[in-house]
Amino acid sequence: MAFADGKLGKLTMIFYPVSFLPGVGVPYTPMYNPTSFTVSHTVSYDKGKKNVTGNTSKKFLRGNPRTVTMELFFDGTGASPSSSKGSGVNSAIKDVDLQIQIFMKLAYQVTSTIHKPNYVMLIWGTFLMTGVLKSANVTYTMFAPDGRPLRAKVNVTIEEHIDPGLLGRILQLSSPDLSKSVIVKEGDTLPLLCFKEYKDSSLYIKVAEVNNLKNYRKLKQGMELLFPPINNLV
Repeated sequence: MAFADGKLGKLTMIFYPVSFLPGVGVPYTPMYNPTSFTVSHTVSYDKGKKNVTGNTSKKFLRGNPRTVTMELFFDGTGASPSSSKGSGVNSAIKDVDLQIQIFMKLAYQVTSTIHKPNYVMLIWGTFLMTGVLKSANVTYTMFAPDGRPLRAKVNVTIEEHIDPGLLGRILQLSSPDLSKSVIVKEGDTLPLLCFKEYKDSSLYIKVAEVNNLKNYRKLKQGMELLFPPINNLV
Protein backbone atom coordinates (compact mmCIF):
# COMPACT_ATOMS: atom_id res chain seq x y z
CA MET A 1 0.00 0.00 0.00
CA ALA A 2 1.65 3.25 -1.10
CA PHE A 3 0.74 6.84 -0.36
CA ALA A 4 0.71 9.57 -2.98
CA ASP A 5 4.32 10.57 -2.26
CA GLY A 6 5.52 7.08 -3.19
CA LYS A 7 6.64 6.12 0.30
CA LEU A 8 5.43 2.91 1.84
CA GLY A 9 2.94 3.66 4.59
CA LYS A 10 3.26 2.07 8.00
CA LEU A 11 0.66 -0.39 9.14
CA THR A 12 -1.19 1.13 12.09
CA MET A 13 -3.47 -0.62 14.53
CA ILE A 14 -5.64 1.41 16.89
CA PHE A 15 -7.01 -0.59 19.82
CA TYR A 16 -10.18 0.91 21.27
CA PRO A 17 -12.68 -0.22 23.95
CA VAL A 18 -15.95 1.35 22.72
CA SER A 19 -17.37 -0.25 19.57
CA PHE A 20 -19.16 2.87 18.33
CA LEU A 21 -16.01 5.02 18.72
CA PRO A 22 -13.61 3.31 16.31
CA GLY A 23 -10.09 4.67 16.39
CA VAL A 24 -10.47 6.39 19.77
CA GLY A 25 -7.87 4.41 21.66
CA VAL A 26 -4.23 3.36 21.73
CA PRO A 27 -2.25 3.42 18.45
CA TYR A 28 0.18 0.59 17.79
CA THR A 29 2.64 0.56 14.89
CA PRO A 30 4.94 -2.46 14.46
CA MET A 31 8.61 -1.87 13.72
CA TYR A 32 8.25 -3.78 10.44
CA ASN A 33 5.42 -3.82 7.95
CA PRO A 34 4.15 -7.31 7.09
CA THR A 35 5.41 -8.48 3.71
CA SER A 36 1.80 -9.19 2.77
CA PHE A 37 -1.68 -9.60 4.19
CA THR A 38 -4.70 -11.61 3.10
CA VAL A 39 -8.32 -10.46 3.12
CA SER A 40 -10.81 -13.36 3.05
CA HIS A 41 -14.41 -13.00 1.86
CA THR A 42 -16.87 -15.83 2.52
CA VAL A 43 -20.62 -16.43 2.23
CA SER A 44 -22.90 -18.94 3.96
CA TYR A 45 -25.50 -21.17 2.34
CA ASP A 46 -28.23 -23.37 3.79
CA LYS A 47 -26.78 -26.84 4.35
CA GLY A 48 -30.16 -28.51 4.84
CA LYS A 49 -30.88 -31.74 3.03
CA LYS A 50 -32.77 -31.55 -0.25
CA ASN A 51 -35.75 -33.81 -0.86
CA VAL A 52 -35.36 -33.88 -4.62
CA THR A 53 -32.68 -36.22 -5.91
CA GLY A 54 -30.07 -34.41 -7.92
CA ASN A 55 -31.04 -30.96 -6.67
CA THR A 56 -27.74 -29.41 -5.64
CA SER A 57 -28.98 -25.82 -5.35
CA LYS A 58 -28.32 -24.07 -2.05
CA LYS A 59 -30.14 -21.18 -0.45
CA PHE A 60 -28.01 -18.11 0.20
CA LEU A 61 -28.06 -17.10 3.87
CA ARG A 62 -25.64 -14.21 4.36
CA GLY A 63 -22.30 -12.67 3.61
CA ASN A 64 -19.87 -13.28 6.45
CA PRO A 65 -17.52 -10.75 8.06
CA ARG A 66 -14.18 -10.39 6.31
CA THR A 67 -11.06 -11.75 7.95
CA VAL A 68 -7.54 -10.35 7.64
CA THR A 69 -4.48 -12.52 8.23
CA MET A 70 -0.91 -11.25 8.45
CA GLU A 71 2.43 -12.11 9.99
CA LEU A 72 4.08 -9.60 12.33
CA PHE A 73 7.85 -9.80 12.80
CA PHE A 74 9.51 -8.92 16.13
CA ASP A 75 13.28 -8.49 16.30
CA GLY A 76 15.50 -7.68 19.26
CA THR A 77 18.92 -8.32 17.71
CA GLY A 78 19.31 -5.01 15.87
CA ALA A 79 20.56 -6.99 12.87
CA SER A 80 17.44 -6.36 10.79
CA PRO A 81 17.25 -2.58 10.38
CA SER A 82 13.82 -1.20 9.62
CA SER A 83 13.51 1.56 7.05
CA SER A 84 10.97 3.21 9.34
CA LYS A 85 10.99 2.73 13.08
CA GLY A 86 7.90 1.75 14.92
CA SER A 87 5.88 4.34 16.78
CA GLY A 88 3.33 4.44 19.55
CA VAL A 89 3.56 2.40 22.73
CA ASN A 90 6.29 0.10 21.39
CA SER A 91 8.59 2.65 19.75
CA ALA A 92 11.61 2.33 22.06
CA ILE A 93 11.25 -1.28 23.20
CA LYS A 94 13.83 -3.75 21.93
CA ASP A 95 13.02 -6.73 24.13
CA VAL A 96 11.05 -9.17 21.95
CA ASP A 97 9.14 -10.80 24.78
CA LEU A 98 8.05 -7.41 26.11
CA GLN A 99 7.02 -6.26 22.62
CA ILE A 100 4.76 -9.30 22.28
CA GLN A 101 3.35 -8.85 25.78
CA ILE A 102 2.35 -5.28 24.91
CA PHE A 103 0.73 -6.38 21.66
CA MET A 104 -1.17 -9.21 23.37
CA LYS A 105 -2.32 -6.93 26.18
CA LEU A 106 -3.81 -4.52 23.66
CA ALA A 107 -5.29 -7.11 21.31
CA TYR A 108 -6.02 -10.21 23.37
CA GLN A 109 -6.35 -9.59 27.10
CA VAL A 110 -9.75 -8.82 28.59
CA THR A 111 -10.03 -5.17 29.63
CA SER A 112 -11.68 -4.28 32.93
CA THR A 113 -13.95 -1.62 31.45
CA ILE A 114 -15.73 -3.72 28.81
CA HIS A 115 -14.97 -7.22 30.16
CA LYS A 116 -13.66 -8.41 26.80
CA PRO A 117 -10.68 -7.67 24.53
CA ASN A 118 -10.36 -4.36 22.72
CA TYR A 119 -11.64 -3.73 19.22
CA VAL A 120 -9.03 -2.88 16.61
CA MET A 121 -8.93 -0.59 13.59
CA LEU A 122 -6.47 -1.57 10.84
CA ILE A 123 -5.11 1.21 8.67
CA TRP A 124 -2.57 0.55 5.90
CA GLY A 125 -2.52 2.84 2.90
CA THR A 126 -6.01 2.79 1.41
CA PHE A 127 -7.11 -0.27 3.40
CA LEU A 128 -9.20 0.29 6.53
CA MET A 129 -11.16 -2.23 8.60
CA THR A 130 -12.52 -2.46 12.14
CA GLY A 131 -12.62 -5.81 13.88
CA VAL A 132 -11.59 -8.03 16.75
CA LEU A 133 -8.66 -10.37 17.22
CA LYS A 134 -9.64 -13.92 16.34
CA SER A 135 -6.26 -15.60 16.88
CA ALA A 136 -2.57 -14.80 17.41
CA ASN A 137 -0.04 -17.63 17.09
CA VAL A 138 3.46 -16.80 18.35
CA THR A 139 6.53 -18.58 16.95
CA TYR A 140 9.92 -17.84 18.56
CA THR A 141 12.77 -18.29 16.08
CA MET A 142 15.99 -17.11 17.82
CA PHE A 143 17.20 -17.08 21.42
CA ALA A 144 20.00 -15.52 23.46
CA PRO A 145 22.35 -17.80 25.46
CA ASP A 146 20.27 -17.12 28.58
CA GLY A 147 17.09 -18.28 26.81
CA ARG A 148 15.61 -14.86 26.10
CA PRO A 149 13.79 -14.73 22.74
CA LEU A 150 15.51 -12.52 20.19
CA ARG A 151 13.15 -12.94 17.25
CA ALA A 152 9.55 -14.00 16.86
CA LYS A 153 6.73 -14.12 14.33
CA VAL A 154 3.08 -13.66 15.26
CA ASN A 155 0.45 -14.89 12.81
CA VAL A 156 -2.56 -12.69 13.43
CA THR A 157 -6.15 -13.19 12.28
CA ILE A 158 -8.61 -10.31 12.72
CA GLU A 159 -12.32 -10.71 12.07
CA GLU A 160 -14.31 -7.72 10.85
CA HIS A 161 -16.70 -6.06 13.29
CA ILE A 162 -18.83 -2.99 12.57
CA ASP A 163 -20.84 -1.50 15.40
CA PRO A 164 -24.59 -1.88 14.67
CA GLY A 165 -25.16 1.83 15.30
CA LEU A 166 -22.44 2.79 12.85
CA LEU A 167 -23.71 0.28 10.31
CA GLY A 168 -27.15 1.84 10.53
CA ARG A 169 -25.73 5.29 9.83
CA ILE A 170 -23.67 3.93 6.94
CA LEU A 171 -26.74 2.32 5.40
CA GLN A 172 -28.75 5.48 5.98
CA LEU A 173 -26.29 7.47 3.91
CA SER A 174 -27.42 5.46 0.88
CA SER A 175 -31.10 5.62 1.77
CA PRO A 176 -33.56 7.05 -0.79
CA ASP A 177 -35.33 8.72 2.17
CA LEU A 178 -32.66 11.43 2.38
CA SER A 179 -32.00 14.45 0.17
CA LYS A 180 -28.76 14.24 -1.79
CA SER A 181 -26.79 16.25 -4.26
CA VAL A 182 -25.02 14.43 -7.08
CA ILE A 183 -22.32 15.74 -9.40
CA VAL A 184 -22.88 14.60 -12.98
CA LYS A 185 -20.07 12.54 -14.46
CA GLU A 186 -19.33 11.68 -18.07
CA GLY A 187 -21.83 9.13 -19.35
CA ASP A 188 -24.48 9.87 -16.72
CA THR A 189 -28.10 10.10 -17.78
CA LEU A 190 -30.99 11.20 -15.60
CA PRO A 191 -32.84 7.86 -15.79
CA LEU A 192 -29.61 6.07 -14.84
CA LEU A 193 -29.01 8.38 -11.88
CA CYS A 194 -32.63 7.92 -10.75
CA PHE A 195 -32.17 4.17 -10.85
CA LYS A 196 -28.98 4.45 -8.78
CA GLU A 197 -30.65 6.66 -6.17
CA TYR A 198 -34.20 5.28 -6.07
CA LYS A 199 -34.06 1.94 -7.93
CA ASP A 200 -36.69 3.46 -10.22
CA SER A 201 -35.58 5.10 -13.46
CA SER A 202 -39.13 6.30 -14.22
CA LEU A 203 -38.75 9.12 -11.67
CA TYR A 204 -36.46 11.08 -14.01
CA ILE A 205 -39.26 13.43 -15.11
CA LYS A 206 -40.03 14.51 -11.54
CA VAL A 207 -36.32 14.92 -10.73
CA ALA A 208 -35.97 17.05 -13.86
CA GLU A 209 -38.79 19.28 -12.61
CA VAL A 210 -37.16 19.64 -9.18
CA ASN A 211 -33.93 20.76 -10.83
CA ASN A 212 -35.64 22.99 -13.46
CA LEU A 213 -34.06 21.03 -16.29
CA LYS A 214 -35.37 22.10 -19.68
CA ASN A 215 -33.66 19.19 -21.44
CA TYR A 216 -32.99 16.19 -19.23
CA ARG A 217 -31.32 14.38 -22.14
CA LYS A 218 -28.36 16.76 -22.16
CA LEU A 219 -26.74 16.68 -18.73
CA LYS A 220 -23.52 18.66 -18.47
CA GLN A 221 -20.55 17.02 -16.80
CA GLY A 222 -19.86 18.71 -13.46
CA MET A 223 -23.36 20.06 -12.91
CA GLU A 224 -24.97 19.42 -9.52
CA LEU A 225 -28.39 17.78 -9.26
CA LEU A 226 -30.65 17.57 -6.24
CA PHE A 227 -32.33 14.23 -5.50
CA PRO A 228 -35.05 14.81 -2.89
CA PRO A 229 -36.46 12.09 -0.61
CA ILE A 230 -38.35 9.54 -2.61
CA ASN A 231 -41.54 10.26 -0.63
CA ASN A 232 -41.53 13.75 -2.14
CA LEU A 233 -41.66 12.30 -5.64
CA VAL A 234 -44.22 9.46 -5.47
